[in-house]
Amino acid sequence: MIKIQTYDKDKQTISFTSDMSLSLANAIRRSILEIPVLAVDEVEIIKNDSALYDEILAHRIGLIPIRSDKALNKEIKFKLKTIGPKTVYSSDLEPSIGIDYKLPIVILSDEQEIELIAYAKLGKGIEHVKYSPGLIYYRHNLEPDILDFVNIDAEGKISYDDDELKEKGLSDEHINRIKKIKNCDELLFTIESWGQIEVKNIFPKIIEVLDENLEELNKAVK
Repeated sequence: MIKIQTYDKDKQTISFTSDMSLSLANAIRRSILEIPVLAVDEVEIIKNDSALYDEILAHRIGLIPIRSDKALNKEIKFKLKTIGPKTVYSSDLEPSIGIDYKLPIVILSDEQEIELIAYAKLGKGIEHVKYSPGLIYYRHNLEPDILDFVNIDAEGKISYDDDELKEKGLSDEHINRIKKIKNCDELLFTIESWGQIEVKNIFPKIIEVLDENLEELNKAVK
């Protein structure tokens, strides 16, 4: 069972609890890197008067998130032509990358110019981090001040060392709180989106990817 705890559309974060196993949780965590998203893969630099080398400029542009919700086997060409003095932002790329926030690329002094063409294509985070759509992580659904002092096995059973608890100078009230908890069956997940995909859509896409991989595995072992 999955229960939504928080959802922040502006910050593009969502958290939920689930009683799934640790092995499944880890498979889900890894599968986020197999969701296809758009990223700049090649940059043709026509003019660069800035203080940055061509390679650094291309690297920065390659890490700009590009909206990828509806991208299917798609390649997009972006153009950038501008002159200083100004700070060049990701929003200066044409057409729009579809992301609301602006990322600084380079600062141009008076009369410095940049002209380039950037080619974006679909890729996966297992190939390069620029194709990562976000971050997913989890922990046992206990207060952090308790997690620091207990061990939790794969079945959610909690164990602790009485002597170690006393040696760490915990108050009797804190120790009693720890001893009252016998197991922890829930995991608390947090997902953060970099902007390519709406955060609410990332988990369903992870499940799609995981399902496809399991289907391929099933075919391979038959």
